[in-house]
Amino acid sequence: MASIVSICNLALSNLGKDNISALTDAGAEARACNQFYEQTRDAILQGYPWRFASKTASLAEVTNDKPGAWKYAYRYPNDCLKVRYLRPAYIENDPTDYSDAQADSFGFAHEIEGQTIYCDLSPAFLRYTFRNVDPTKYPPLFIEALSWHLAVRFAMPLTRDPKMRADAFQLAQQTQGLAQMADANETRETSDHDSEFATGRA
Repeated sequence: MASIVSICNLALSNLGKDNISALTDAGAEARACNQFYEQTRDAILQGYPWRFASKTASLAEVTNDKPGAWKYAYRYPNDCLKVRYLRPAYIENDPTDYSDAQADSFGFAHEIEGQTIYCDLSPAFLRYTFRNVDPTKYPPLFIEALSWHLAVRFAMPLTRDPKMRADAFQLAQQTQGLAQMADANETRETSDHDSEFATGRA
């Protein structure tokens, strides 16, 4: 089962460095893990709509301080790394139809300012990438990609070798591409299954 330490150890092994037993260990390896792990994880999560880090949430309404521009204001979720799109409630018995016809390919019009989301929908549902901090939920290819991205960040402080960093960067890009492809294929397979299921019920 994956853990932060096991993922960091994969990254350290990619560079030929000694493993750690805990993030509290003394030494440069543990310091690098503590310095770079969270930022690197969040950057990879934010850059792509991973299935395991996606959710849809009903937004909590707050005081609207832009009534001339938008009808409603909502609180930005604390765990949100990337807004994907905004939508209203689905029409009952027709999950493919919206209750408003003004959506485009990017979802319904909205504005984000600080910790507030403005729009003309009520209620409003947000599809977004959340900060999934549980490594046991990460697919194997994502873990592989994350370990190589960490190796890129670890390379200079631990090896001072620009070539090793460059090699790690190439492998990070390759493994992330494979992870995204696997995630996209799973999305398509799930969508196909849902469509067949819906067709069978019709």
